Amino acid sequence: MGHTIAGSASGKLHRAAYPFLIPFFAQPCPANAQRVQDNAVTTANDAFGTSVGNQSIGLYSPSSARGFSPADAANIRIEGLYFDQEAGIDPYLFSGTTMRVGIAAQSYVFPSPSGIADLTLRTPASGNGASLVIIRGPLGKSSVEIDTRIRANESLSAGLNLGQVRDFDYLSTPFANRRGISLLMHYQPRPGTEVFPFFGFLSNSEKQFVPGVYADRINPLPVFDVTRLPAQSWTKAEGNQLIAGVIMKAPISESWNIRGGVFRSAANNGRSASDLLLGLRPDGTANHVAVISPDASSASYSGDLRVVRSRSSKSHEGTLTLAARFRDVKRIYGGDAVIDLGPASIYQDANIAEPPSSFSSQNRDGVRQTGVGVDYSEIWEEHGSISVGLQMAAYHRTLESSDKPSTAERIIRTLPTASFTASVSKVALIYGSYTRGLEDSSGAPATAQNRGEPPPATSTSQIDAGIRITMDPHLNLVAGVFKVNKSYFNLDTSSRYTNLGDISSRGVEASATWAGPEGFTAVVGACWLRPEVTRKFSELGGSGAVPVGPIPRVINVNVDYAPSFWRGWGISLQWTSFSSRVATANDDHLLAPFATWNLTARYDFSILKQRYAARLEADNVTNATGLTLSTAFAAFSQPRRNYMLTLTADL
Repeated sequence: MGHTIAGSASGKLHRAAYPFLIPFFAQPCPANAQRVQDNAVTTANDAFGTSVGNQSIGLYSPSSARGFSPADAANIRIEGLYFDQEAGIDPYLFSGTTMRVGIAAQSYVFPSPSGIADLTLRTPASGNGASLVIIRGPLGKSSVEIDTRIRANESLSAGLNLGQVRDFDYLSTPFANRRGISLLMHYQPRPGTEVFPFFGFLSNSEKQFVPGVYADRINPLPVFDVTRLPAQSWTKAEGNQLIAGVIMKAPISESWNIRGGVFRSAANNGRSASDLLLGLRPDGTANHVAVISPDASSASYSGDLRVVRSRSSKSHEGTLTLAARFRDVKRIYGGDAVIDLGPASIYQDANIAEPPSSFSSQNRDGVRQTGVGVDYSEIWEEHGSISVGLQMAAYHRTLESSDKPSTAERIIRTLPTASFTASVSKVALIYGSYTRGLEDSSGAPATAQNRGEPPPATSTSQIDAGIRITMDPHLNLVAGVFKVNKSYFNLDTSSRYTNLGDISSRGVEASATWAGPEGFTAVVGACWLRPEVTRKFSELGGSGAVPVGPIPRVINVNVDYAPSFWRGWGISLQWTSFSSRVATANDDHLLAPFATWNLTARYDFSILKQRYAARLEADNVTNATGLTLSTAFAAFSQPRRNYMLTLTADL
């Protein structure tokens, strides 16, 4: 179903953040299965964003939170540890993602202004066994995954996951194949000491892409279905990605412990060919451009080390954290051949021969960033908490470009953070925080002169406050306000992607979760945004104060019902509503609002003591149409009605 994330943490003290036929002998499935019980709705602690396996719900995702992208800002974490992501999220290596914003971010040392997307490793479960997951849909997509787990002895267990997907990129191309393998280990040589080595590798091959569509920044867009755009047979892409690392935690003494991780992330892309429809006009015509790209690569090492001292009594806990983190990134990109193919229409097929191409010299980009910090927190049971932190970040970036002299940039920033919670009654807790950061921004789009170039990190800030109401055992409410400030990157009047000024995003967010009796769960969230741009330099076609991309109002409702007397049957419903939003750089035109309904039916059962689940999902059942725009004016259509059947077995 849809998309979401976030959660609250609780500990000893009152923490601050927090048509299918079934054989006649099938029986309802017990609740302790490995993959059969994957359920994003019942797993979520709030409505800010949770993904479990191939299910996701909520307001936010790694690519969108409070009007910005945590992934673009380099705010991905692995098990809470700082991680530089150069490759995509590996579905065989990670079991889910949780978005950390608002009160949920207060459980983090050194939170980030644009929000955090925290990845959960698919840690090997206890005991021996395997899970098989077979999926058909959406559209032509099909996949099979084998998730095995082996326990060698009391201190060592391992997990090996294998997967293959056909047509995984179903909205962009009808022909795509992916193969993946991941290996994870859990070693516990003595109580309190744990080591988690892991490795994940994906190989992707795609062909016959639909063209990328970009608005002309001035005129309104016609509604279109991206899967029905005219595609050329010679468009293709292939590549592989790797994510590997090791996480370790161990006690140093009774009050001191250490935790850290070192990670490798790499993406290598072979020669690719794609096409673009630039400046789409209301009549469906656009400028057709082919882009042939040479081999490109992006790779990094990153790490996070924390030394923590804790002291606690029956009703009080104090924690001192000393932290150090780093990343070393190297990228090779550019050199593309860009060929003008003349005018085209989204309503007409036109077979065009692959144009000849020649590459120019490529660009090389390198980033080295280090940070050291200290954070101290005090928590008083049933009263509240306070936390203050200070981080020193040193950033060094070099750029060797084919069209301008090599440049180097050095930035040193002092980044303070502060947060508090206070219990105002037995059920209500207020919270607030202030955070400064040094964050990345999205790379230059395909329409830019400096296409693919990653901009330098810039200073950001965030302030938020709100209230959490917990009415045990069923209801949890969170409501808050926030303001995030960042640098604004877009195309200038010469079509170069650069820093044009500042952007702020003010808003209100709310979450309600209800875990009622007899298997009823509801997760409801809403976000109201008011983004605003202040330009210091002229933008291409831009004069409006409201930026393209952020959606001013999103409502996401998820309901799951699986009472025990249904004997393994369950249903889920998701409704997502998007308001109208700006469609042009001068704010003169809006995209129409739209809403989608997703429905799911499932059945958990057992056969000969093995656990199984069948899940049939229908997305966008009303076949609603609508468009969304990225900040770079790339246009995407709402997927039409589609279905997905998932069969899961825990063996």
